[in-house]
Amino acid sequence: MSQSKITPGVVLKTKFITSNKKAFHQYVNYVDREEAKGDKQLPAQMFSLYNHYMDDPEKTSALFTEKRDYLDTHDKDELKHAFQQAQENKSLMWQDVITFDNPWLEKQGIYDRQTRRLDEKALKDVTRSSMQAMVKKEGLEQSAIWSAAIHRNTDNIHIHVATVEPFPTRERGKRKPQTLSAMKSEVVNGLQDRSYEREQINQIIRGKMVDGKKQDNTLRWRNRDMKPLFKDIYKRLPEDKRQWNYGYNSLNPIRPMIDQLTTNYLKKHHTNDLQNLHLRLDTEVEEMKVAYGDGPKETRRFDNYKKNKMDDLYKRMGNAFLKEMKTFDDQLHQQQAKTEGKDDGKTMRPGMSSGIAVQQSLRRLNRSMRQTYQEYMNDRDHQSLERSIEHER
Repeated sequence: MSQSKITPGVVLKTKFITSNKKAFHQYVNYVDREEAKGDKQLPAQMFSLYNHYMDDPEKTSALFTEKRDYLDTHDKDELKHAFQQAQENKSLMWQDVITFDNPWLEKQGIYDRQTRRLDEKALKDVTRSSMQAMVKKEGLEQSAIWSAAIHRNTDNIHIHVATVEPFPTRERGKRKPQTLSAMKSEVVNGLQDRSYEREQINQIIRGKMVDGKKQDNTLRWRNRDMKPLFKDIYKRLPEDKRQWNYGYNSLNPIRPMIDQLTTNYLKKHHTNDLQNLHLRLDTEVEEMKVAYGDGPKETRRFDNYKKNKMDDLYKRMGNAFLKEMKTFDDQLHQQQAKTEGKDDGKTMRPGMSSGIAVQQSLRRLNRSMRQTYQEYMNDRDHQSLERSIEHER
């Protein structure tokens, strides 16, 4: 089995203990201690010993919770009572450790090794986002409480989080893999600042793909490259137009032809922009490698990232093509009905003899595909903007 060659920016470790464990009792006592922010060095082997970490106030920042950055005496009393109640009611305690690669934190502007300045607010914010994802996916929104502390006493800044249920709703301690993945993603996405890269993608979309589109020679290109494919695909479509959707299994044999039509369009109108898009998608994959690491499990997060994005683009473009096919088919039936004086609904699909109908349909297709491509790219930018706004919040 291959070993990871990249030091991940974020590592999440989690376990759970039962109410009769010593660490549970020690954490409750820890809440009563005086808080400190020292950088006292502890032996590296103690990293995994949760009870030592949560029982030594010299190595941690102040405790914080879902709603509080700092706990006063009253807050501590309430927290201690809640944990005592959870222990008495035989709740499990989930113990999470979020560990950071300090150079990665520096790259994100969260840490300065020269001044030892640390943006604790940012770390608290992503911890809250991570825990919100956890309780939602595990169904603990109404029952769980948690507290956390930022630790700086080892080579890697890390955060300890303890979660209990004062009134337990479950006996199962192991979390779903999807939960852990979501928790880690919230931390990575919350700390990574990709605003500059997103703006570059936005400039490509607005300045080159939308405003800079040229209309000349499109008719000649459609006649030469699109028309044969258009005719061939149309002939192969199933009789039931409800199946004229890119994802239908009945279109499996002709889907490569539809993809080829999209490829021809992109190469003709967006050669440079498409190359730039590929480059930026590759960059996003590399950024995810650095954030998550390249271990066997973590590669699942980004191995198919680029392929999935391109597949989504081709799906949207393909459905735009098929929508135009439906319009074209309706138009030919209407023309045939006029010619025959009636349309009994039993006629076979018309041939492709009408040059005017073909050209009109191809013009609509070209407009539709351009619009679909623009919508796809703008959706990507909109989703990125929403994540950026949420991070700022």
